[in-house]
Amino acid sequence: MPFFPVRRGARLRPLAIAICSIASSFDYAYAADGSEREAVDLPAIEIRSKRSHYDPRPASVNTATRTDTDLRDVPQTVNSIKVEDVVSYGGQTLADALSGVPGISNTSDTRFDSFRIRGFAGAGDVFLDGVRDDAQYVRSLGNIERVEVLKGPAAVLYGRGSGGGVINRISKQPGHDVQSSVRLNTGSYGRIGAAADVNQVLSEEWAMRINAGRDHAGSFRNGVDTTRQYLAPSIKWDNQRTSWLLQLEQSEFERVPDRGMPAGRGANGTYFLPPAPQSTTYGALGRDFIKDTSTYVRSTFEHKLEAQWKIRNVLSLLNLDSRFDNTFAGGLTGAGNSGVTRSRWQQDLQHRNWQSNLELEGKLDAGSMQHQLLLGAEYSNENRHPRLWRANASTVSLTAPGNRPDNGAVPVINTDSVHRARGYALYAQDQLTLSPQWQLLAGLRWDHFEADSLSLLNNGRARRTTAALNPRLGVVWSPLAAHSFYASYSKNFIPSGGADTISLSTAGNTGSNVNALDPQFSRQLEFGVKSDWFDKRISTTLAVFQLDLYNRRTQVSASPDLFVLTGLERNRGIELSVNGQLATDWFIRSGFSVQNARIVEAKSCAACGASVQGKRSAGVSSANGSVFVGYAPVQGFFAEAGVIYEGSRYVDVANRLDLPAYTRWDAKAGYRFPKVELTLAVTNLSNRSYYPTSTGLSQIMPGAPRSALLSAAYKF
Repeated sequence: MPFFPVRRGARLRPLAIAICSIASSFDYAYAADGSEREAVDLPAIEIRSKRSHYDPRPASVNTATRTDTDLRDVPQTVNSIKVEDVVSYGGQTLADALSGVPGISNTSDTRFDSFRIRGFAGAGDVFLDGVRDDAQYVRSLGNIERVEVLKGPAAVLYGRGSGGGVINRISKQPGHDVQSSVRLNTGSYGRIGAAADVNQVLSEEWAMRINAGRDHAGSFRNGVDTTRQYLAPSIKWDNQRTSWLLQLEQSEFERVPDRGMPAGRGANGTYFLPPAPQSTTYGALGRDFIKDTSTYVRSTFEHKLEAQWKIRNVLSLLNLDSRFDNTFAGGLTGAGNSGVTRSRWQQDLQHRNWQSNLELEGKLDAGSMQHQLLLGAEYSNENRHPRLWRANASTVSLTAPGNRPDNGAVPVINTDSVHRARGYALYAQDQLTLSPQWQLLAGLRWDHFEADSLSLLNNGRARRTTAALNPRLGVVWSPLAAHSFYASYSKNFIPSGGADTISLSTAGNTGSNVNALDPQFSRQLEFGVKSDWFDKRISTTLAVFQLDLYNRRTQVSASPDLFVLTGLERNRGIELSVNGQLATDWFIRSGFSVQNARIVEAKSCAACGASVQGKRSAGVSSANGSVFVGYAPVQGFFAEAGVIYEGSRYVDVANRLDLPAYTRWDAKAGYRFPKVELTLAVTNLSNRSYYPTSTGLSQIMPGAPRSALLSAAYKF
């Protein structure tokens, strides 16, 4: 349907004037004989438009409450990222989508996604349509509509997690108003790809959609390339009372592994940024590879019991097959620390997750108060079988390493363990409207989590059962129509074996329960104000928070199989976002966060090495965010430019090296025809040298130089 590019809530003046003119002609009705009758009063008519397609603000969010809720009514910070914006710059992964999101730090490596959310590790806090997706792989954006990030503990709805927040990908679904498209792209470093998104309405009740794509690209890194492909068919039946959605997604991602560069080390023992050229890699080219094959099947059934109540059931299966042969840098050695030791690892990982959610949602009026209730039960079953082989690889030069495969020792089995976990949960939530000015959000969840790790090498076994009760309480006060003040408290738990991918580390290999520790917990207090400005064209969120992780678990450097509980880690911060329509066809999407994440208390441990008390949290910058301003009419020339800022971050928990802050400028421009859209996007316009992520002193990843992407999309 045609789109009218006016702000939300603004009157469509030409159309309104026409309707009023027609209505005025009927102010007097006439009898059949032509005699004049009394004037007839007609009701007033007001026609309002919806927000522009290019407005970055979502109409509603689902992740925060598992119900469609206005962002103003959520007493926590929520970020919503449109994947369309990310893809236009060439982004393909979840890490690309989260670049520049306030309070999110990227700690991913070549094997799998990993992020710190408000200072705390969130590898296990990634979801797909509200279903836990904590497997070790790199996630694609091919079948994703948007990404929502809920900041702070979310155990009341999603169970165990790091407590920093939840990253939820919202998948594309078939519908009666979905536009189909085909896209081709080409760009720097030999990138070439194609994607199709075809939606077909079969009848009044049936619709189907197919997403498919393939992309290949080289890299500025020596010998590194990637190939990804995906196929995601879905079908939906909806008769307005009962609906059923069936989704299948299969993706493959094959690449040459690249785990970054080792830092240099001076004679006095201090570390400095990698001295080798940024194109330098340390693997065995021609032999090293990683291939992830993932299959996702989801069934979502929903039935309206009556006008105000509905029942929903979600069944989900994730199957991951991940294999690699990976040679990478280790510690420094030789005269003047000029050499680098290397290790070779091979993996064969099988991972399967089952999850079922049954929810009852409805509204209940109790006098002047209204309740929106959510009652749920969840069952999860996770099985993970990693087999790892290891061998020492040849030592290479720090600044000019050889990349040919060596003829060293054959890798021998290092790990062959089966990890199983089962979870049961019951939860309840009430979104209570006390009056037009006051709203209350209250929730409670009970979890029972069992983890079992068995080594097939020596029959060593580690088991742990944890039960936890987690609350959430928030209040929203709207003394003015355009401003809502809020406060919230929430709590999370992290059972042993439940932080990510259910592994109990190497406890099964050692034959002991050294890792079967008490749960970690996190809690957050957040206060803020959400406002609309300039006739609701601009929306802002200002939040301050304190997030604590206590019973903090730390790996012992002298004994990698051992973990100890070392006290308290705390993050205090402030976050501001500004989003919306600046003027006709002009839009802004932005957010910025300042935070102070530190280890407040660390219990002494002779085997732990140097004390980490008072140190800054590894991988967390003191400030980050982004600002993008764009001109986006429905047709014709369009353009956008923006900046992403990331503050300095320490590479390791001992704070021995920090990565410098950086500012990256990106921009795009193009032209929209009625059915064709052409776009040229350039990232890192200033060709700045920077380091976006690291996973240790020997694995520091440089950022890509200036890169361009030319894409053409046909919409029908």
